Amino acid sequence: MLLEDFWADRFRPYCDEALRESTVVGYESAWRLHVEPAFGAMDLDAISVALVDGWLAGFDRPGAARKAWSLLRAMLRRAIRWGLLDHDITRREVALPQRHRYEPRLLTVRQTRDLLRGFYGHELESWLICAISCGLRTEEGYGLEWRDVDLRRGVIHIERGLQWVSGHESVVEPKTELSRRTLPLPRFAVNRLRELRPREGGRLIGTLTPPQAAHAYASWCRRHGLPHVPARNLRHSWATNALTAGADIAVVSRMLGHSDIKTTAQYYLRPDITALRDAQRLFERALIG
Repeated sequence: MLLEDFWADRFRPYCDEALRESTVVGYESAWRLHVEPAFGAMDLDAISVALVDGWLAGFDRPGAARKAWSLLRAMLRRAIRWGLLDHDITRREVALPQRHRYEPRLLTVRQTRDLLRGFYGHELESWLICAISCGLRTEEGYGLEWRDVDLRRGVIHIERGLQWVSGHESVVEPKTELSRRTLPLPRFAVNRLRELRPREGGRLIGTLTPPQAAHAYASWCRRHGLPHVPARNLRHSWATNALTAGADIAVVSRMLGHSDIKTTAQYYLRPDITALRDAQRLFERALIG
């Protein structure tokens, strides 16, 4: 079977049934731009590791190469599962282009305090309080509704996400099973949210769409000289600051809704120079006695 036939007849319909719309949109782009031109007219069993290595070496951007390989790998593995392909090249070593480590801009604890004060009374204050103090994914914060906020118990329930895909809103299920979680709010958040809670309920971002909320957040920061990071980095900032303050990494991983604690360690554990010096003092004490 040709890969282009497998895409049109089997894999693309499967994506519509099983995957998030945002994932399908990304797959369509990767197929059209990268996978179809290289392998569309080839038989599934003619695709080899050597061909894939040569293909990946021709990418200018490591990120695009990884996304394209992610789609091709998913297609080949699905073909194997459906009995359309016998040999599995996806289990062998593939030479992916090296990408630069992503170092997100983060808020310090002081900057976080200044940001919260700067949004006092703003229409997005309730969203910002929850996003900034619970390490929410961007889509989780946008999808949060007042009915998910239990101020009597002082917790929020993460039940859904809200994405903006191809010009419209898409309500999605939590990313993983552990992403459907109940998170405690700090006391200052509970007290302020009691004052902000509207009688009619609705989303914490009100009637704004995700792009409108992101724009309103960024423009308010610029207009008032407030510390600003992209909404997704509020999650990074919370996790890094919590770990720096001494929170257990397993607890932080659970708050973030990670399926694997290694993800938390890889992307959020950033020991500063003070912590590193403390480690050296412990080593020196053990060495010298």
